[in-house]
Amino acid sequence: MKRNLLIIIVGLITCQLVHGQPSFSERKLRDKALNEGIAYVQQGEYELASSSVSQCLELDSTFASAWLLRGQILIEWGVMEDAKAALDMALHYNPSLGEAYFYEGYILFGTDTTGEDRRLFDQAISNGFQRPWSYYYRALTEIRDGSDDLAMDDLVRAIELKEDFALAYHERAGIKRRGGDYQGSHFDYQQAIAFNPGFALAYNNRGSVKILMGDYMGAIEDYSMALELNPDLVIALNNRGYARYFTEDKEGALLDFNAAITGGGQWASAKLNKASLLAEQGQYLPALQLLDETLEEHPGEAMLYLNRGLVRELTGDLEGACEDWHQAIALGAEEASDFINECDR
Repeated sequence: MKRNLLIIIVGLITCQLVHGQPSFSERKLRDKALNEGIAYVQQGEYELASSSVSQCLELDSTFASAWLLRGQILIEWGVMEDAKAALDMALHYNPSLGEAYFYEGYILFGTDTTGEDRRLFDQAISNGFQRPWSYYYRALTEIRDGSDDLAMDDLVRAIELKEDFALAYHERAGIKRRGGDYQGSHFDYQQAIAFNPGFALAYNNRGSVKILMGDYMGAIEDYSMALELNPDLVIALNNRGYARYFTEDKEGALLDFNAAITGGGQWASAKLNKASLLAEQGQYLPALQLLDETLEEHPGEAMLYLNRGLVRELTGDLEGACEDWHQAIALGAEEASDFINECDR
């Protein structure tokens, strides 16, 4: 998922670990410079904000809130290593600064494979930074780690704190869908769309829930809306083709699969679906050729072996079909075991 950055300003933080207490007049100038920096950030004037932060740190180099604001500005500029260094300084001078933990977690999110980002979001929340985005990002790490129950609790909390949190509704809908609660999932996608009418991926995913509920025409409408909002959303082309297949619109399905493939869909689903449609129409050789090509690109895709086995069986090549089904099982497609009995005949 694309990351969303929201700079969160919670105001002046004055509890610091200091080494050499600044004078009263220096503190007044320091606090004034920090508040000016915060105001500039809120206006999007990051250069001016950076200048104010520098002035603030010249007056008091131990001021954790200034290091925090510098880190936020550097994140906005995409200078992540320098931002991390600034946030480290903020935590050095104030180890209980929850907001600094949050932004350090944000920097790691999407690239971390150790779970450190999740620990940092925990630290942010346990140190009082209990904001919607804190719970949302921690939920994303929990989903990544397979902890849907914990993620559900965090998303519920995020929505309690921010009623119009479209992204949180969207992620909660995904958890409900995985758990088989299709009505609940549909409701949450509906909420995500209501609060963000331009949310193309939410339309796409609501369409997928409608397919699970047997509403293929409704799914087609959602996929079409997703594509209207984002013509580059290739997955919606594949999914609309899949829905059209079940409405007996085979021509429309083939058009969508072809568009998904030529539109940069370098993933297996659209080619797999097109091959299945070709085989159903008796075009076995083109189907096999497409599956062969796709397996060269995606040799670890179990469903490609499963389907190629089915097409090979239709051509009379039972030996080749059995080889594919055994490979599909080895890659985790237990569905292929339904066909293995034919290999013993």
